[in-house]
Amino acid sequence: MEQINNKLFLWISLLAFLGGGMNAFAILEFSLTASHITGSVTRISTDLVYYNIPHLKIMLGLVVAFFTGAIVSGIIIGSGRDFELRKRYGDTFIFIGVLLKLLDIYLYAEVLFVFILAFSLGLQNGLFIRYRGMVIRTTHMTGTVTDLGVVIGHYLRGNREITWKMKYYAMNILSFITGGLLVGLGLKYLGRGIINYMSIAYILSGAYYFLLRDRYYKMKR
Repeated sequence: MEQINNKLFLWISLLAFLGGGMNAFAILEFSLTASHITGSVTRISTDLVYYNIPHLKIMLGLVVAFFTGAIVSGIIIGSGRDFELRKRYGDTFIFIGVLLKLLDIYLYAEVLFVFILAFSLGLQNGLFIRYRGMVIRTTHMTGTVTDLGVVIGHYLRGNREITWKMKYYAMNILSFITGGLLVGLGLKYLGRGIINYMSIAYILSGAYYFLLRDRYYKMKR
């Protein structure tokens, strides 16, 4: 089971990597954040104050798209509170990969593109993933940075049994940063071609999940 946990950790790190890449793409190409809903909701308030209707519509679109992705995620996963290696997780990430390719072909440079990115990240963020008892989010780092700070505080108070949590949270943040860095470099040197690599990476993450799932069920037999 420890071997499965290690492979699951690698898969989660890949998802954080992809989340960081998707956010970097939205920022660099559209000057918008696809998954930072706190900022988008705040901008809705300020846009109302200054009656900036065009920007207000964009912020509302991002929030609604992300929210819709979370709703779809709830439909896919159901109401169970335990993470299980279900086929739908792999299917979901393959779907996101194919969706990115279709966006590249038909909607590149359209504002609808970033709305669908927000939908995809809402879908990804809504998937109920647990790692060693922790609920995992892979599309933004606010909670992860908070959790890392809390765990460091516990460590400084003398709890030495949570060192592995510090390593996990630090790795998750590093994966997110690395995804943003590589996508930024990809946009700089490859232009829109970076979408192809992001699409392939999502499809591979789904395929890797299926391999992990099959390995788990073989071990249980």
